[in-house]
Amino acid sequence: MPRRGVVMKKRQLIYLITLIIILIGSMSFSVPVLIELTTVENFGYIPLAVFIISLALLISGTINFKNAKGTRILERRLKMWNSITYKVKKAGETAFNKLPIGIIVIDDESKIVWSNQCAKTIFMSPLEQDTPFYLKNLASTVYEKLEDGLSDLDEESNQETITFNADIYGKIYYVEYLINHNVMYLTDITSHEHLQNLYHNRIEVLGYINIDNLEEALQEFDVQTKAEYEGRIIGAIAKWATEHGVFIRALTSTRYILITDQEHLDKLIKNNFTILDDIKVLFNTTRVIRVTLSMGIACKDVNVNDLSEEAEDQLELALNRGGDQVVVKKNNETLYFGAKTDPVVKESKVEMRVMCEELTNLMSNSSNVFVVAHANVDADGFGATLAVYKWAKHLGKEAYIIFKRDSMDDTVKRVIDTIDTEYKVLNEAFIHPNKISSLVNKDSLLMIVDFQHIYQAQALDNKMLSKFEKVGIIDHHRKGSAAIENHKFYYSKTSASSSVELVVELMSFLSEPVIFNELEATWMLLGIVVDTNNFVYRASAATFEVASILQRFGADMKVVKKYLKEDISEKLFRQNAYKNVEFYLDRVAIAKLDQDITVDRAVLAKISDDLISVNDVDLAITVGMIDDKTVGLSARSLIKENAQRIMEEMGGGGHFNNAAAQRKDETIEQTITILKSKLDDVIVAEEIMKIILTKDLKGKGKKDDIIEVAAGYGNNLIRNDMAVMASPENLKALEDKKNKMAILEAEELQKMKDLKEKIEKTEVKIGVKVGKEGKLFGSVSSKQIADAIATQLNEKIDKRKINLDSPLSTLGAFEIKIDLHKDVVAKIKVFVIEEK
Repeated sequence: MPRRGVVMKKRQLIYLITLIIILIGSMSFSVPVLIELTTVENFGYIPLAVFIISLALLISGTINFKNAKGTRILERRLKMWNSITYKVKKAGETAFNKLPIGIIVIDDESKIVWSNQCAKTIFMSPLEQDTPFYLKNLASTVYEKLEDGLSDLDEESNQETITFNADIYGKIYYVEYLINHNVMYLTDITSHEHLQNLYHNRIEVLGYINIDNLEEALQEFDVQTKAEYEGRIIGAIAKWATEHGVFIRALTSTRYILITDQEHLDKLIKNNFTILDDIKVLFNTTRVIRVTLSMGIACKDVNVNDLSEEAEDQLELALNRGGDQVVVKKNNETLYFGAKTDPVVKESKVEMRVMCEELTNLMSNSSNVFVVAHANVDADGFGATLAVYKWAKHLGKEAYIIFKRDSMDDTVKRVIDTIDTEYKVLNEAFIHPNKISSLVNKDSLLMIVDFQHIYQAQALDNKMLSKFEKVGIIDHHRKGSAAIENHKFYYSKTSASSSVELVVELMSFLSEPVIFNELEATWMLLGIVVDTNNFVYRASAATFEVASILQRFGADMKVVKKYLKEDISEKLFRQNAYKNVEFYLDRVAIAKLDQDITVDRAVLAKISDDLISVNDVDLAITVGMIDDKTVGLSARSLIKENAQRIMEEMGGGGHFNNAAAQRKDETIEQTITILKSKLDDVIVAEEIMKIILTKDLKGKGKKDDIIEVAAGYGNNLIRNDMAVMASPENLKALEDKKNKMAILEAEELQKMKDLKEKIEKTEVKIGVKVGKEGKLFGSVSSKQIADAIATQLNEKIDKRKINLDSPLSTLGAFEIKIDLHKDVVAKIKVFVIEEK
């Protein structure tokens, strides 16, 4: 049947056609009639009426036709929209319930009011609306992260969503929370995360291992002993590498290459590269040998050649910082590990002679020489610049000391006062930084002494540094990751007491010695005395040799002490500072100065020097304002703690026993809070001590075992005679004891082997009484067998070693096992016979 719309359309067309025909007919009839209206008045209006009615009907039909058409269009659209609404609704329901995205609606109290099927699967819960399920009870991790995100929102924030990743029943989900609608979406990204972790874990890692000081340490030993020690090192490194998934190969006797991936590198970082301590323990049985390891490691997604260069740079940095440490460049982050001991003094006369010749040639081929020390120059920096200046003048070069009179400590101020009154001619050597531009050319040489980081410069910025094509550095501080590069000359020994010591050592190889007058020699000696705190810190044989050289030039210790004199007000100030000392972690003394008092850095250092002499203080740190916006820290330590590591964590540096740092735009209280956090990270984390058990300790080890325990627990065991400290002397004694035990055990083993051979060649006969029916009166026990062996072989055997399950109760031949040793079991033939 035709549809209703089509029928209606046909009827309306017929209706319109009929009207048109009528209209045309009426028009054809009415027009001539109208002409005759004047004569036929009675019938003249009838055709006209028909015409008008027909026209009206035509117009009405046309309008109805259009309205009907519009109605049909609206009906079709309504039907279509009804169909789309249904489909959209079905699509929404499918999306909510079938798509692999969890959807949860929660109220303001974090109660789940609705969830889709995927969310129920994710949380392994029905999550029914009529059951009081709360997000914090169902998934605390999601709830806590959501709460953190909401708490971080500013009241004026326009943020509409909170996003984070969450671990739910072993799967990782990307969570998006619509703040204004309380709706949460959870998307499974486990595969993506696993793929990302796989990529992260497999990034290539390349490194180099250096055995520090090996050749020097073993040079006095014979070939066999050298081979023994080298074997120990190789064994320790190989064992460490195997345990930690690291591939290593020897390049030379002291250099190894290391290859692994980022996953294993992260584990090494977590374990703080324990191989450093293992190597030191290996040789701490004697104080003659001091061997350590240094490593440079690079981890980055680059080609292997660039990775190798990066690793070599890190090893160089580790060595320049004194060795006994690992420097890791992980992507763009530099990490430091180790450096728990003072740098090993490595004397190499050949190296110093070569460096002396190199610097002499560099100065000789320069048009002029400029020497600069760090900001707030101290006695060592001043003495070192003076020595290099004299060296350049000795070579006939035009030389200058870049110097600012408003940037020096109190000790140098006293030296400058002496120059102004007794040695005015030396003022000609000083030049203000603002006046060097006109004197610098492409052949000028800039010598940097007692520092190597641009931020430490007295008045040297990157712009001024760029004026010099030739730069040399002499320093005794550790090289950091931001050190000045592109130098033509570099000489650094972190084991040296001072920069003065390094310069004088190099100058001792000049064919014609540089001559110093008494004042110059005294000022240089002053630098050594200040940096060693009267020859207490880092004073080696080389330090005293340099001091002896300076004394031959007339250096006077009495004058040195005069420069170090203090005003009574300064002493009283330090005495007052001791009242604000806090003891942290039982052995760290922290002196806090008043916030509104500005002091010289030397004052901080002197307070720390005094505090370190107090009983039970292993680390002393003084904190005070050194200008309006800068907090200064000065740290001192003795044997146990490493002041340098703490100050590096605070953004500074220095040496094992004395170091310093500066903090900008902080209050003293803020600085101390951060300092304590760093102390916790470094000291508490390292509070592990090695001990030697003197008795068996359940769950820890047996007598003579070397174990690592927490420092407090270890000290308790030592106090109760359960252990002794694993000091070099005790380790040496234990090693000697173990060697003797090994010899005795070897002798005992051989003795038991010989006894076994003797026993197994012998047949032991034991007579017993037998009754009329052939039954034994009694039985043969382990003791009887031991007695028989003693009688027939003249060998005493402990009856407990005779492996006899039950006494022998019948006549006959038996093979009995005897446990002579844990590695030796003998078998003896025993004949039980009738006693005559």
